[in-house]
Amino acid sequence: MNFVCSTIDLGDSYFGLTPHKTNNDQYLYLDKGWSKIKNYYYKGLSSSWCKIYVNPSIRIETNKLRDFPIYYRKNLVTNVQKLEGIVPADGIIEIDKDIKISYIEDFYPHITKEQKTFEECHEILFNALVENIGTFSANNKKKVLMPKQGGIDTLTVRSVFDYLGVAYEIFDLPTEKPTLSLLGTELSKNHWGFQQIQPQENCVVVTGFYGDEWILRNPYYAHVILSKRGVNIKDQFDKIEECYMKHYFEHYRKKCSRPSDISIETLITQICNDFQIWHLDETYFLSPLKHLSLLTLLSADTRTVLDQVTDAKLSKSIIEKCNPRLLDLIDPLKNQHDPDWFPTNT
Repeated sequence: MNFVCSTIDLGDSYFGLTPHKTNNDQYLYLDKGWSKIKNYYYKGLSSSWCKIYVNPSIRIETNKLRDFPIYYRKNLVTNVQKLEGIVPADGIIEIDKDIKISYIEDFYPHITKEQKTFEECHEILFNALVENIGTFSANNKKKVLMPKQGGIDTLTVRSVFDYLGVAYEIFDLPTEKPTLSLLGTELSKNHWGFQQIQPQENCVVVTGFYGDEWILRNPYYAHVILSKRGVNIKDQFDKIEECYMKHYFEHYRKKCSRPSDISIETLITQICNDFQIWHLDETYFLSPLKHLSLLTLLSADTRTVLDQVTDAKLSKSIIEKCNPRLLDLIDPLKNQHDPDWFPTNT
């Protein structure tokens, strides 16, 4: 789901993308897997898709929670290379003679200050996963691959697949760093997710991406919430001898050394604009831990926030409900059994 729109001919070998003709003096370059339908090109799954209209002007449309960034400069729009300008998650870009960016009103939800109990947060997470995975399975015809690894996010998603009876095949991550294409190499410079997955032909790889950010396990995001309640996240981690996030928190200790004055509204914007991985050629990705309703977890009560950011108890409650046999597969520590070649602090 990678593209370049340019007013300049970039040649036939631009990151291995295929050139396509348009009727409006624009050059369009796409990776594998796009279909031409009437006046637009389409690629994606029901949960993550992109349409690029080419007539009468070029216009890019996506699912509401876009999975990729859109960069631009005077004569180029792309999601492959990082450029000077970036279109935020609530932005819509159109290219006629000039680049035009408009914005969706009330895109970012307003979160109530009324705190939610653990049980309420469990239901929000459960319903979001059921909706995302159920909608995907109802429309999918591709082979589904599930990582073997024991990370909490992967197993949370896997448990809901089992609960819904959605078929998948287990695969293990390679023991050596995958060899990436020219396109994959470029994407991996700014998005570490592309460093992890060996491309697979015509299949959907299920991921646990977005779990930290969208379900209260990013230590800094939790620090922002807890700061407003007078709770010191460092003290809370130091009280616990061992927990799932114990060692991982050390990457954030310095960043969490002072109370944060970031607003919840700013945090929501940051979460929605955190783009991690998207379809690459014939390899498609399903990342179900991303749903607008999950932003309401930012109103979780303090005990729920602490239990989740330290020991992933909210995530574990989903596994316990959907397939408790998977609880025994959870790694004791986050990233404990990642391959040696994995990027650090992920």
